[in-house]
Amino acid sequence: MSIRKTRWVCVLLPAALLAGCADYMSHRDTVTFGAGNAMEANMAIHTARPFPPRAYNTNLNRDGKSAVLAQERYLTPGDPALPGGSGEAPAAQ
Repeated sequence: MSIRKTRWVCVLLPAALLAGCADYMSHRDTVTFGAGNAMEANMAIHTARPFPPRAYNTNLNRDGKSAVLAQERYLTPGDPALPGGSGEAPAAQ
């Protein structure tokens, strides 16, 4: 065989052998890839009010000062009780 034919055989033979593995590895115990969450889907569909009424209120009565204070509390390290704190739990008293 020529060198060109040998190269093609060396490329195509492993590709043909691995193509069978791809089909074997894709086997699943379900009919489709999305199967398996029917109970959760039915519960979500039949939920009467998925969000509390206050979630629909888009009129937020806040000013710039409260937003700045909230950001400073968040970014200031130190007090573990605050969201931007050191991350340690507060000591029990």
